[in-house]
Parts: sequence; structure tokens; C-alpha cells
Amino acid sequence: MSGASIPSRAWRPWAPRSLSGRLIAWQALALLLAWLALAALLTLRVVAWGTDEVQTRLQQMGTVLVAAAGSPEPELAQRLADADRAVMALLGLDDDVGAGLHPVYQVWDAEGRLLARSPRAPATRLDAAPAPGEHPDWVVRRLEPGQGRALLLAEPREIPLSAAMPVLWLILKSQLGVFLWHGLVIWISVRVGLRPLAQLAQRIARRPAGDLAPVQVDRLYTETAPLVSALNGLLSREGQRLEAERRFLADAAHELRTPLAAVNAQAHLLLGEQEPQARHEAAQALRAGVARVSHLLAQLLTLARAEATALTPRTENLDAAALLRERVAMLAPLARQRGIQLEMQAPESCEAQLERSGLCSMVDNLVDNAIRYSPPGARVEVALNGGPAGLSVTVRDNGPGLALEQRERVFERFYRVPGNSEQGTGLGLAIVKRIAERERARLDFVDGLDGRGLGLRISYPAA
Repeated sequence: MSGASIPSRAWRPWAPRSLSGRLIAWQALALLLAWLALAALLTLRVVAWGTDEVQTRLQQMGTVLVAAAGSPEPELAQRLADADRAVMALLGLDDDVGAGLHPVYQVWDAEGRLLARSPRAPATRLDAAPAPGEHPDWVVRRLEPGQGRALLLAEPREIPLSAAMPVLWLILKSQLGVFLWHGLVIWISVRVGLRPLAQLAQRIARRPAGDLAPVQVDRLYTETAPLVSALNGLLSREGQRLEAERRFLADAAHELRTPLAAVNAQAHLLLGEQEPQARHEAAQALRAGVARVSHLLAQLLTLARAEATALTPRTENLDAAALLRERVAMLAPLARQRGIQLEMQAPESCEAQLERSGLCSMVDNLVDNAIRYSPPGARVEVALNGGPAGLSVTVRDNGPGLALEQRERVFERFYRVPGNSEQGTGLGLAIVKRIAERERARLDFVDGLDGRGLGLRISYPAA
């Protein structure tokens, strides 16, 4: 007979494992180990009784049998057997289970006759002296029931493990119900205990795409609180990243609209002009417009990278003095072009753990701002200081300075100081502040040079 075969479920190594199954398995293993420890303890107690313990148990059993041992001879065997069965029933044992652990007894009269004995007792006296060189096989307890009789109770000195197995099996059967009840309690408690995780997963699954609001739960538990906190932290960081991208796109669209329109107009003017001098002027204006757009794009991209909170600064061991000399040398042509005296105060070498790109961006923007907003003949100084308290970079000038009420606003994006005719993007100090926050550096205003002007200090904490 032919037919479509049903494929068996293949084991998939990537399939999620059950956390509840893991917890239940560990609890079941703990119960099993507890039973094994109990069984081992009971086995040790059964097969390794001390002589004093055996004597105590025989004495307790003898107090029951001694009265029956004084019965008339025709009734003696029956009464001893009835008393013995009563003792074993009191212990919860029967002939099948407790046979291997059952003490034996004998009753002898004054003439040395064996009047009665248990089924497993030998016909010879239990308290007979062993052969020379041998150890006695029994631990014996002798009681006097009267009438010259002797009641001998005994247990073997060494009990084989097989004799204890029926008792252990009886204990296992008696504990089976307890184990089943514990298993049910464990299963219910694990299922109920893990329900908050399932409810949290359902609440997250029902959230619409793009919802980055913090996850709210009805009740926080010690186990779920770290998960909810980590998830909300991830959502917050993702929200900040998306907000930074949105601001970048909005700022780029807004700020590029005017310079691109100017570039477009200048290009049309260049194409329409016939006079060489007018064409040259239009070409120069077009070049300046393209340079402004390029600078604005570079500043926007730098700000976007600085605001990417997911970007972790990668520090390296740098010679901060050599790096600053390199950056100042690159900006020296701009200073000479504008008639600015650019100076640097730094030790020969200063090793520190820094992020190269972050330090370069901050120094470039601070020095560029100081040069652009200082009048011809002014001075701009870059100073580097390092020590146990940390490293600091200070950029100062002796230009017009900045009013106190404007010092906080200059860190806003695209903010331009009123009355200043210098062209710029308004992003330089916003970039510096964002990078300083990312690298946990402090940004402070300081006094300028020669009793006027302005200064900004970047202070890195000690390593």
C-alpha cells in the first residue's frame, strides 16, 4: 500500500528549550537525591547497628515477649508467636518484608530443654560459646520470665544488604504518594511562577511597530525587574538614535535649502554672463557657495556621529601634545590669512588614553571659531596641561568676547550671535559640547587673553 509518509519531527539544535521543564527537572532531581540519601542512611542504620543499639532493641522486644514466655508449656509456642506477630505489626512489617530483620528467640527451661523457638532460630542455644578462634554469630539478650526459664532474644551480628531491600522498597512505596504530591506542587508552582514572563512576552508582542515607549507591567518581581529595565533602556537608546537621525534629516533639509538655492542661482548667472569679469565673479561666488555647502555637510555629519549614542568612544594611548601640534599646524594657514597670531603652549610629550577623532573635532572647532570671530591682529592660544588630576585643553583669544547671557545659547545648534557678520554654520560649539558629553569630559568657560576675549577648557577626568 502506497501513501504519503509523515515526516518525523527532526531535532533542531536552535529550537528553544523549556525553562519550566528545566526547573521541574532540577526539582525532581533534588527529590530523587533526597530519597537516595534517605535510603542510604536507612541501609547504613540497618546493616551497621552497633551492639548497644541492638541490645536496646532486643530489650524493648523482650518486654513484650517475656510475659508470653511464662505461659504453660502447651500454650507457650502459640503465645510467643502471637506476641511476636504483634510486635512486627506494630513496626509495620510482615513476614515477607521484615523476614531479614526479624529477631529470633528461644525459651529454655532449667533442665536445658528447648521449650519453644521462632522459625528462623537454630536448635542450639543462641548464647552458646563459639568455637576457639571464631566470633559469635549472634548478639544475644537474656531475660528471666520465671519458673527457671530463660528467654533468649538475638539478632545476627552482620545483616546482609539483601535483608534490608524489602524494607527500603516498603519505604519507597510509602513515599511514592509524597513524591507525586511534591511533583504536582512543583509543576503548578513553576507554571504559575513563570506566568509573569509569559505575560510580559505577550505585552511586548502586542506593541505596534515603532512604539518605543517604556514597557509598563502591572507588578515588578525581582526576576523580571532587570529584564524590564534592560528592555526599557534599549528602547530609550533606540529612541534617542532615531530622534538624532530625524533631527539630522530635518536640519540638513532646512539648512541646505538656502545655500543650494544660492549655488543654483550662481550657476545660472555664470552660464548667462557674457562679460569675462562678470563670469569670473560669478565663478568665485559659485566656488564660495559650494565650499559653504561642503562645510555645512561636514559639520552636519560630524554632529550626527557625535549624537549617535550607540557609538562607544574607542580610546587609545595617544601623545596629546603631538596630536595638538598637528591640528594647530593645519589651522595655521587660516590664521595667517585672517591676520591672527596662533600660539600653542604644551609639554614636549603628554601620553593619555583618548579618542583621536573626538579630540581632533573639538580642537578644530574651538580653534576655528576663535580665529573666525576674532578681529585681525588678535591672538589665539591653545594650551595643553596634563597631570594626576587629568588632562585639559584650553583655547583662548583676546577677541570681542561673549556676553554672559549668550554663553549657554552658543551651544545650541545653528545659533548665531546677534550682530556678528561672520559667516558660519552655527554647529561648531554644538559639536564640541556633544562630543565632550559622550567622552565624559567637562566643558567650562574661562577668561580670555590680555583681560578680554573668551576661553573654553576641555577637562578629561583622570584615568
